[in-house]
Amino acid sequence: MTAAQTLRAPARWRAWEVSLWVAIWVAPFALPQHAALINEIAILALFAVSLDLVLGYAGIVSLGHAAYFGTGAYAAALFAKHVMPDPLVGLAVGTALAALLGVVTSPMIVRGTDLTRLMVTMGVALVLMELANKFDQITGGADGLQGVVMGPLLGAFEFDLTARTASFYSLAVLFVAFVVLRRIVHSPFGISLQALRDNRLRLSALGL
Repeated sequence: MTAAQTLRAPARWRAWEVSLWVAIWVAPFALPQHAALINEIAILALFAVSLDLVLGYAGIVSLGHAAYFGTGAYAAALFAKHVMPDPLVGLAVGTALAALLGVVTSPMIVRGTDLTRLMVTMGVALVLMELANKFDQITGGADGLQGVVMGPLLGAFEFDLTARTASFYSLAVLFVAFVVLRRIVHSPFGISLQALRDNRLRLSALGL
């Protein structure tokens, strides 16, 4: 078996994974009265899979992962409220600003020890929380951001109190993120992340 085949082998979808995703997509149809709950589960699952990449595969401990998640959420909501209510454009804006925050803070995080990372990530989260409370005229502070109305998804599917559109939207974002992160994990870069987690000293000796 070649090195490329070795990398591709674990990346193949297993039957239970396909079955799980089929059940997930069926859930909003089978349980429309619980669409709001399904939406919340999908949002928290998105948080979990992103944290799994950072902590589970890269071994980078973090107490501030919610800071990046919240930055993206606030950015998307403020963009929808003041610029354009399109949910897909808002998703792109939120993702971009959360990624930008990661780029700015990552040099302080990845170069330290586990204890340093814990302190830095907690510090980032606390600073952002205080900023959100300080500028409550923009963020809503402890009361949350009010008056955000999202436009119809793809110009056709309205977001309403039943949360059915929201549940499908969140599940779609979760699925795309899962597929992308799965590809990353099984790529050479992902293997390097796992090696970094398992033996940082040996990886440094190899020049990686």
